[in-house]
Amino acid sequence: MTTQARLPAKTRYHHGDLRGALVDQAIATISEHGDLSFSLRDLASRVGVSHAAVYRHFSDKTALLNAVAVRGFALLAESIRTAGEGWDHDPAHQLARQGAAYVATAMHYPGHFAAMFAPQVSQSGQAVEVRTAAEAAYQPLVHSVMRRLKASDADDPSVQAEALRCWALMHGLACLQLSGNLSACLGRDVASASAAALQDLIASLLLPANHPGPTVAPTKGRPRAKGL
Repeated sequence: MTTQARLPAKTRYHHGDLRGALVDQAIATISEHGDLSFSLRDLASRVGVSHAAVYRHFSDKTALLNAVAVRGFALLAESIRTAGEGWDHDPAHQLARQGAAYVATAMHYPGHFAAMFAPQVSQSGQAVEVRTAAEAAYQPLVHSVMRRLKASDADDPSVQAEALRCWALMHGLACLQLSGNLSACLGRDVASASAAALQDLIASLLLPANHPGPTVAPTKGRPRAKGL
């Protein structure tokens, strides 16, 4: 086996966090090429280490994509959580804000997003850490749906179905935006125009047509629902 000491000087790795560097390079490569067709050998060459060095951290390409997905879901969870803060009093528009955050995260982190929902990741059954990270991103949406349904006196058994509908809408819009088809369908680039424009688009699709808009801005002092 080739050791680092035997590699040419220009290919030696000096950063100290090879695992993190490999994940960073995978994200950059996916974003650059728009797909997951890279090989671990190519990734090793880009980082400047031997092919064997990659396998000290990742057993295969799926394991590497899992690590990228974990990062992506963490970013998504934080974005959704932040978007929903202070809006527990208006769960319908809280969902619209969270939906806008979902699409915006996909736009800002396309490399992460591609790995998060890659067939290799989902078909492998997903590693425990991926499932945990994905659940952390999904639960705020479920909680908002729960609050919305309770506010409208809907039955609890509809929570999961409604949460799935909301997620499908958000994810579909994100995929349409990444492919360039959303702007083509709308005749204008709403998703990239502003956060408010994106939120309005999602609200119009997510909420009933006669649902009134929010009349009171959230404040730090407004009490929030707890324990959901």
